[in-house]
Formats: sequence, structure tokens, C-alpha cells
Amino acid sequence: MSGWVVDLVLAVVVTGLEAVALALFWFRESVKAWAAQGRSVPGGTRRLVVVLGVGSTLPGLAAAGFFEADLKAAAVSQALVASVLGSILAPGLVTETGRRLSRGRRKRGAER
Repeated sequence: MSGWVVDLVLAVVVTGLEAVALALFWFRESVKAWAAQGRSVPGGTRRLVVVLGVGSTLPGLAAAGFFEADLKAAAVSQALVASVLGSILAPGLVTETGRRLSRGRRKRGAER
């Protein structure tokens, strides 16, 4: 009985800590954008990509570790967190890559 209680508590605590950390990051970035009064904040996209990339990798690794330790609920919750963060990261990377490519083409076209 105590095994599944530990499993559920661990799943809730670890997922909750990750959600709080992500919310604090977004709050910090929002304050930076507010302080810049609408201008772009240097390195904002890079920081977001790093946070979401690491944020989707570490829960995936934790899920594998929890699964090996026979903590199924914690493993599933971490796998879900990893997949959600990865599905947020992928479209953002595609959009940012498209923006950078189009900026490069516009600059090259203006130089000619």
C-alpha cells in the first residue's frame, strides 16, 4: 500500500515543482518584456528554447528512471510533461527558423 502512495506523492510533487519553475520563468520573461516597454528583449527566444529543451529532456530521463524504480505513476507523469513541453517547443522552433530564414532573404535582397 505504501508503495503506490509514495509513487503518487512523488508524481504530484515533481510535476508541481516543474510547473512552478516554468511559471516563474515565464513571469520573469514577462517582466523583462514589460520593462522593455514592448521592444524585443535580447536573447529571449534563445532562453525559451533552452528552458523548453532542457525541460523536455530532463523529465524524459526522470521518467525512464522512475520506470526502472517501478514508480509507474511518476514515470507516466514525467513522460506526459516531457511530451507537452516538446510539443510546445517544436512549433516554436519551426516558427523561429522561418522568421530567421525570411529575415536573411530580405537582407540579401536589400543588398543587391
